[in-house]
Amino acid sequence: MSQATVSIPQRRSDGGTSTGKGLWLAGIALILLAMTAGKSVEGYLEANGMPRLDGGPVHPIQLLPLLFAFAFPLGLALCAAGAMRPGRGREPTQLLVPVVGLLAVAAPILVPVLLGRELVSYHFGVGGIIIALAALGAFAALGRLRRGLPRGFVPALDLGLLGLLCFAAAAWFLCGSAAMPSFLLMPERMAALQTLPFAIGQMKSVLVLLALGWTLVMLGAMLAARRVHLAQPGA
Repeated sequence: MSQATVSIPQRRSDGGTSTGKGLWLAGIALILLAMTAGKSVEGYLEANGMPRLDGGPVHPIQLLPLLFAFAFPLGLALCAAGAMRPGRGREPTQLLVPVVGLLAVAAPILVPVLLGRELVSYHFGVGGIIIALAALGAFAALGRLRRGLPRGFVPALDLGLLGLLCFAAAAWFLCGSAAMPSFLLMPERMAALQTLPFAIGQMKSVLVLLALGWTLVMLGAMLAARRVHLAQPGA
């Protein structure tokens, strides 16, 4: 069975390249600001606790934890918007940028408002089911796509698929850290069962899997971009 031929479109610009670069610069600046503010935020929280902004005058220093909490995802959202600016014209998916970007930035506020602040087990159960189904669906779709790709593009797809595997495993261990079996969100049960060492191990594994997953996705994307560039006329 012969492989399908994948045509590579020629590069065109929609005039948004300069705007895209501006979004990238702003996003990177916010990311660096959030990362460098971390130590100061930790010292402030140890000395003063979480700031209460529900009444009375607000001192600028009280906004430091909020800056740390929201600057990083906002910076990433701006970089994502910048990455989607140049190309072959506007696509319907670009309309999702403000919606998904707002959710990514304001999730710690929006989600509790919509779903409450009580610890409910079905929240983690439903989320886990959605992640499992989405992961399996992505694996199946990427497997079909893999069979029809030119051979030079297959390694890039494989790296991305392995990155998704790491993300799905990290999500599983993260749920286990928050609820059963580590009970990070149930300190009384965690103390009674002495699960803190196991919880620390789980959270370390989550970070390793997320870092590995992002590295694999990045390498896959870079390899795919390289293959597309080489396939361009005159490259």
